[in-house]
Amino acid sequence: MKRDILDELIGMVVTVVLFDGDEITGELHKTGEEIFKDNPNLYIPKNRYVLIEHFGKHSCVFRSSHVTKLRIDVSNYIKK
Repeated sequence: MKRDILDELIGMVVTVVLFDGDEITGELHKTGEEIFKDNPNLYIPKNRYVLIEHFGKHSCVFRSSHVTKLRIDVSNYIKK
């Protein structure tokens, strides 16, 4: 997956399928963001991505090249 595509989706709820078949859903963030300042594992690496799941739990850190499929979860953006 190209990095610029993922960069456009920062802050949105997405589902990604990684190269090993893991499917993860969460809010897409990039490492190095200010919200990760207290967590060096998420603040220091550059050009990596992480999905924040409910209650602040985060997924593994992955590179854009690890993403094989991407789906935007539009149900979070439809007003009910």
